[in-house]
Amino acid sequence: MQPTFQQTFMIPGTQAADHVFAFAAPFGMTLVHVSMSNSSANAGTLDIGEAADADGWADGKTFGVSYAITELDAYSEFDGATAGGQYPHLDDGDVCHVTIIDHGSHMANAIVVLTWMPD
Repeated sequence: MQPTFQQTFMIPGTQAADHVFAFAAPFGMTLVHVSMSNSSANAGTLDIGEAADADGWADGKTFGVSYAITELDAYSEFDGATAGGQYPHLDDGDVCHVTIIDHGSHMANAIVVLTWMPD
């Protein structure tokens, strides 16, 4: 297996609004796994994509509740408009957006872990 690395995005406490995390890729890399959960019984959703299409890779994926984990790890689960049923890829300098959407359900301690494989 090739080397991988992970990024963790967490919102401690009760979520009262949507949150967008953005970062620029330091080198070419491919997203191969996502896990997400929250500690409440309320489920928000997750969007992932590039700056030009913030939900282009994953659109409206439902969070696991009460510490249950939702995973995206198959080609078909990256079904946003620009993913094309493939593992999403960033080139050096591309900007990725990770959007945690509350939907008024007020998730608590939402966490998203992205696993990347460098080129």
